[in-house]
Amino acid sequence: MSTLLKTEHLKKYYGKKKIVKAVDDVSLEIHAGSSMALIGESGSGKTTLLNCISTIDTVTTGNIIINGKDITKL
Repeated sequence: MSTLLKTEHLKKYYGKKKIVKAVDDVSLEIHAGSSMALIGESGSGKTTLLNCISTIDTVTTGNIIINGKDITKL
C-alpha cells in the first residue's frame, strides 16, 4: 500500500504569553484506499489538525507529506 498522507511530529501552538498547544506532536500515516475517522472531545485539536493538513493554517513545527511531497516546505 502506498502512503497518501503522513504527518511527522506535527505541532501547532497559539499565543505568546500563554501558549495553547492546539496540536501537540501528532504523527500519523494514511494509506491510499483506506478510510479513517477523526474523533475527540470539543477543543481537542481536530479542526486545527485538518486546517494544517489542508494548508488553511500553517504548522508551528513538523512535516506534512502528501503523495511523497512535503507541503510544509512549499
